[in-house]
Amino acid sequence: MNQFFSFDRFSLLVSKHWADNKKRYLLSVLAFAGLLITWFAFTTLVDEGDTLSADLQLSTYFFSLFIAGTLYASQYYSELGSKPKGSNFLLVPASTFEKFLCSLLYTVVLFFIVFTAVFYVIDFLMVAITNSLYGNGVTHKKETVVNVFDTAFLSFNSNYSLNFLLFYFSIQAIFLFGSVLFRKYNYIKTIIAGFVAWFILFGLTYFLYHQVYLKGEFVDDVVELPNWFALLICIALYVIAPLFWIVTYFRLKAKQL
Repeated sequence: MNQFFSFDRFSLLVSKHWADNKKRYLLSVLAFAGLLITWFAFTTLVDEGDTLSADLQLSTYFFSLFIAGTLYASQYYSELGSKPKGSNFLLVPASTFEKFLCSLLYTVVLFFIVFTAVFYVIDFLMVAITNSLYGNGVTHKKETVVNVFDTAFLSFNSNYSLNFLLFYFSIQAIFLFGSVLFRKYNYIKTIIAGFVAWFILFGLTYFLYHQVYLKGEFVDDVVELPNWFALLICIALYVIAPLFWIVTYFRLKAKQL
């Protein structure tokens, strides 16, 4: 049998993970749905003039996605922080690649699908309710369910755009790496490490400021960054997630050894 990857062995690992965590996952889905209903109901009651606007739906989706996605990723390998649980995890008869692939399946693929599905179910329900309550008035307009994939782009300059979803997957990959790197307080330590890295990046950006400033053009009192700078950021968004997935795999492999 292939020691690197076996589909039968991987399927058993995926089934085992679900069997061990299904109660926690189902309760988490119900808790998220309840919080979402509570939030939408609260905003509807507080501001009847702008009930469930597109901006509110978008901000709720992305804010919840970033918080829930990074928190889940940072806790996936939490078993490694405990010697008994860590030993059980390492003794599971599956290769390091299969265990890593299982983590990507649950934290990246399945989490995103389930999260988006739950959001849309609740969003559709709450939009229908608020439209029935307020949408027929003179001062209230009927709201529609927003398409987060059409409006997931944030303009960076006149030539390039940043995709919120790419940014999310990059940040989530960092937190998944943090769950393997740190034994305890993974989420907090990853945030602290992220701030340190941000300050270092800020320092490097400061040294590049003059070059960016000289090549930039003022448009309505705003400095428009040169194309190479925007292109560099766009490339980084595509590279960061795969890079940290690879680093996570090798860190997990080192623990296996």
